[in-house]
Amino acid sequence: MKLDKYFKLKNELETFNFEKNFNSLSRTLYYFSFLGNIFLILFSYFFIKDVTNTIPNLFPGQGVFFSIFIILFMTGYELFKRFAFEQLTSTILKVKKFTFNIIIGLLVTLSLVIGSFYLGLNGAHRLIDNSENIEITTDQTISTKVDSVARYYDKEIKFYRDQRATTRADRKYRDSIVAVLQTTKDTKIKEIESKTQSKSAIKVEELKQNDFAFAVMVFFLELIILIGVAFNAYYIWTSYDDMKSLLTTPKFKQLELNLRLLKLYFQNGRKKEQDPVLAKTKLIALAASQKLNCNQTDVGNFIALCSELEIIIGNRRKKVYNISYEKAKVILENQEL
Repeated sequence: MKLDKYFKLKNELETFNFEKNFNSLSRTLYYFSFLGNIFLILFSYFFIKDVTNTIPNLFPGQGVFFSIFIILFMTGYELFKRFAFEQLTSTILKVKKFTFNIIIGLLVTLSLVIGSFYLGLNGAHRLIDNSENIEITTDQTISTKVDSVARYYDKEIKFYRDQRATTRADRKYRDSIVAVLQTTKDTKIKEIESKTQSKSAIKVEELKQNDFAFAVMVFFLELIILIGVAFNAYYIWTSYDDMKSLLTTPKFKQLELNLRLLKLYFQNGRKKEQDPVLAKTKLIALAASQKLNCNQTDVGNFIALCSELEIIIGNRRKKVYNISYEKAKVILENQEL
């Protein structure tokens, strides 16, 4: 492993920075959670549209109007749910205790989540529910097959019943054949009904399993939304809290002083690469005029740091700026932080 790669890995693995380390995860979860909202809007649409379809036709284009209204309403509902949960999470992280307002917020957010789950679950059920079609198809299949069998055996039974029997033995033989045909007819009809109903029962059972699968899916969609929103709020708050703590450290105060001196040193960015550097005495005078809380030693240390980081290069007689102000600022920030 090359040394530059080793030091890069060392910096990433041994230096913990919450904002940097969890930035990708926070963005991924947050934007991925919108996918959950989209699916819940879709499922809810099928449920509410099924309800609005029962309304009598009151005006032209009623179906299109209700479709657009449902989509807009559910989009607003899902966005409001996200906003409510995000604000609730941020408030809990801020106050770090349960208050009356937080309890009210919990109840409101819970109501929104339950409502969204109910609409999504029922919409998913309406989307895949074909139990009524299964029942109709089963009845039609049984009726068609039974009629076919009945016509065949009724024709045979009629044929034998119409046969003239001159003797008692002939009549007995004829009646036995008719009885066998009737029994066979009844048996085949029962077999048809049993097989068809058994197949429909299997389909209904599969439908129940699909219902359970969709219930689990809707639950995870809600969970994805809540995790994405909550973690994003936690990421923002923790990053802010870390930065707030950093601002009070001597290290940051030194960084702040160095950045302000750097701005003076580069004359607010007017100094370019290869321009002669500002004299130390002039920098001290500028710092005093700007009322910076620093002394000659601080300015000397700052210039030495710029030389060490190769922001400026040269000898005692002539020193020039080696890089632009923007690049120098980035180097200082990375060096201090």
